[in-house]
Amino acid sequence: MMPATTTKRASQLAKTVLFLAETNRSPTIEEQRALCEHAGDLLVDAGTVSFLDLPKALARAGHRLERGDKIKIYDLACLPINTMTLVRMMVKVLRQGIAVEFCAPKIVIQPDAETDLFRLVGMLDQHWRRIHGMKTHSPDAKVGRKALLSDDQFPAIQAMIDGGATVSAVAKELGVGRTTLFDFLQRHRAASDN
Repeated sequence: MMPATTTKRASQLAKTVLFLAETNRSPTIEEQRALCEHAGDLLVDAGTVSFLDLPKALARAGHRLERGDKIKIYDLACLPINTMTLVRMMVKVLRQGIAVEFCAPKIVIQPDAETDLFRLVGMLDQHWRRIHGMKTHSPDAKVGRKALLSDDQFPAIQAMIDGGATVSAVAKELGVGRTTLFDFLQRHRAASDN
């Protein structure tokens, strides 16, 4: 159990930020304020700050979000960001000990790893990252850049150069840089010397 002075100090410093954003499917800013605002709420208008920039903007204004604070949003319909971006943002602030509340559906996600909602948000984030990684990074993928020139091109390239073409002209015809062609030729000439 925390000492009484620590508990009192934490409750005095805890702040609630009401993030107000309006889309074509959400209530107006005025309606959101009437339904969600409580005395002492710090109001942030999306017209001046995006939801993703909220923590940085608050810090610049001297209201850094800290453990025990809460971000309130009227409803998901107010946020013009994609779902996975929202989930990633929520995971970030929840891990910092900041609660997230959606006022209209009366959902509060506490930054407690034991709660079902906290674990669900974390699982959604992990699932997206795993699936995204599988789609963009196949287990069979080769590491590094794809070669611009293949080994079977060496005889034809050497024949062009032996026929009087300059390295610059050959590189231009192949659509590669001169340095790339020089390195390619050097590698293959060294291999044929061994």
